[in-house]
Amino acid sequence: MKLAVVIVHYNSSSDLGRCLESLVAYAPVQDHKIIIVDNASEDDGLVGVHNQYPQFQWIFSKENLGYSKGCNLGMAQVQAEYYLVLNPDIVVQPGALDHLLEFADRTPRAGMVGPQLLNEDLTVQDSCRRFYNLKTLLLRRTFLGKIFPNSETVRLHLMEDFDHQSVRPVDWVLGGCLLVRRSAMLRTGPMDERFFLYFEDVDWCYRMWQAGFEVVYSPDARFIHRHRRDSAQGKFTRTFWLHLGSLISFYEKWGVLVWLIKKWREPMLVFLLWSLDMLGVAAAFGGAYALRGIMGRFFSAELYPFGEYFPLLLFSLLLTTLTFLMTGRYRLLSQRRSRSITEHLQQVGVVAVLLLAATYLGHLDVISRAVLLMFIPLLGFSTALGSLGVHRILRKLEKGNLSLERTLLVGPPMRLQNWLNGCKNLQDEGVDVAGFVWQPSTNEDGFAPLRDNEIPWLGASTSLLEVVRRYRISQVVFWERPTDNPDIWLQLAGLRRMRIRLRWNLDDVWLLASGARAEAFGGGLSAVQSSGSSSALRSGLMRVFSFVFGLVSIVWGWLPYLLVKFVLVPRGSARMTCIHVKDIWGNDPHLEVATNSQGRMKSYFWQWGLMKALVVGKIRVVGPRAFLGQARFLPESPAEIVDFWKNEPETPGLTGPWAGGHPPEVAKKRVSLFSNIKQLWCGPGGFGVIENDDPANREQDLTSGVKR
Repeated sequence: MKLAVVIVHYNSSSDLGRCLESLVAYAPVQDHKIIIVDNASEDDGLVGVHNQYPQFQWIFSKENLGYSKGCNLGMAQVQAEYYLVLNPDIVVQPGALDHLLEFADRTPRAGMVGPQLLNEDLTVQDSCRRFYNLKTLLLRRTFLGKIFPNSETVRLHLMEDFDHQSVRPVDWVLGGCLLVRRSAMLRTGPMDERFFLYFEDVDWCYRMWQAGFEVVYSPDARFIHRHRRDSAQGKFTRTFWLHLGSLISFYEKWGVLVWLIKKWREPMLVFLLWSLDMLGVAAAFGGAYALRGIMGRFFSAELYPFGEYFPLLLFSLLLTTLTFLMTGRYRLLSQRRSRSITEHLQQVGVVAVLLLAATYLGHLDVISRAVLLMFIPLLGFSTALGSLGVHRILRKLEKGNLSLERTLLVGPPMRLQNWLNGCKNLQDEGVDVAGFVWQPSTNEDGFAPLRDNEIPWLGASTSLLEVVRRYRISQVVFWERPTDNPDIWLQLAGLRRMRIRLRWNLDDVWLLASGARAEAFGGGLSAVQSSGSSSALRSGLMRVFSFVFGLVSIVWGWLPYLLVKFVLVPRGSARMTCIHVKDIWGNDPHLEVATNSQGRMKSYFWQWGLMKALVVGKIRVVGPRAFLGQARFLPESPAEIVDFWKNEPETPGLTGPWAGGHPPEVAKKRVSLFSNIKQLWCGPGGFGVIENDDPANREQDLTSGVKR
């Protein structure tokens, strides 16, 4: 089939009749099929239209599926080279369908083609647009649009600077009349069904550009469009709220800020749970004190003012934090599984025992034992409510697709399909699968989408890093074991440096030895490596320390620098050399260093170039060892592989655990503070002797100083 025309209809039978009439009158020359999907319409005229055109395929849904789901249902009925998605309020003009197909045939890079849409008075509509930005949204969807009706931002968004009479690639086109190439749809997937109405066209065009295809506007094919813009008719109508919901879903899916929030959601959830626990402790303590005051007539002892209990409250907050932390309540990745009542009571019991013991051993006569005894059950109740609240919030967000982790699958398509067939609902796993990558054989252009065309192939395994960046991936799931190929290790290192969560659906026990956790995922077993967020604070502090250290060094380092450059270098007793260093994590900085005439590194006192590198963040004071030239240490032995996964990605340092001449395989051996200081001062970076020629054009074994 050359063309399949898909029309999604809802309560607009008069428009639908006119659309079908034009399709019959100006049908394309090539073979085609027309499919109408009705979303549970209630208008009386639909029966008459159906009886008038029985030759078309009609699908009557028992419920309103929404626009995107209706389109996908219609496209799934037939395999065609092209799909034309039409709104019922479209009227086909003479030759429009033939012009559209001819243009698509001679423009293979066009994954989507948007024709020229005309108003009923034959004036040109603004049917092609530029992507939204924050300023555009404020002017188009708030009262600011009325204050600035002639805004240049809106004019550029609507592409009013374009004459609409020439062919050109555009960001996106209106989904009311859109031709889609089947081969392109197999790479991007169909419409995203999370968009009930509106923004499904923006998302589809965005994914088309991400997959390497173009969205092209062609004015040679013309259609009349009764464009009503229902979403702009009122600020609190149903269509307005549908438009707003789709807008939120679009930016939840593609927005940088939302992506960062989802990427760091684990520490944020932990912080939220801890905050609720602290509120629970304070509420329980205040409640226990209030109950003791109400029940004062039953006690002979006087109740001291609350200010006397304030130090005990602070101690309770600290004790609860440490106890919950040590008993695993705040362990990352545990938020998806609610703790049992027994586990929770055990944690609260530990807090109770320690608190009672501390007050007893401290001989705190001011403390009422009744307050403490009432505080303990209230603490258990309030912290249980906090935990329940976090899980409820997380589930609500996931149900609305607002906190699902964008996930990429890596593995053989057949194996992935078998796994997907066994998964009931990936949403229950907290994931939104963007697609999969796998290296095709030489005679293949790619792979077909998986799971009923929902999960597209996004590229070869060699483009893994690019796919992760382009599609804002937060988690990568592997169905293959890392090999000895250096490119694979560099990609894994790049993913870890980007703080991407890595998960393996393998049975390999060695992953657990490297610090990964065994978890159930998709109905099977998996091992998951954390995203490295636990080291973010330590890494940030080290960056600040290196910046301050470099800044202080620059203050006095400019004088030795001038001495080297203008006195020692002209005399031939020193050289200024630019070196290119690399490390296993993919850091590749160029550094300027000072050496003596034999190429041996001078002390840190003369290294003004390294001082500048510390300030700009190219290198740090303490970190893993960098490698000169093209030599890059890669894990080979089992111990090195495990060490690779145990370590966190760090910027290379001028000194570190390797100080004192330790080779890379024992780089984690602890050395004295004196050795680190000596390495920093006498041989910063451990680069040894630097040859006079360009070190980037050769390999050098830094552990021995001998060329390989």
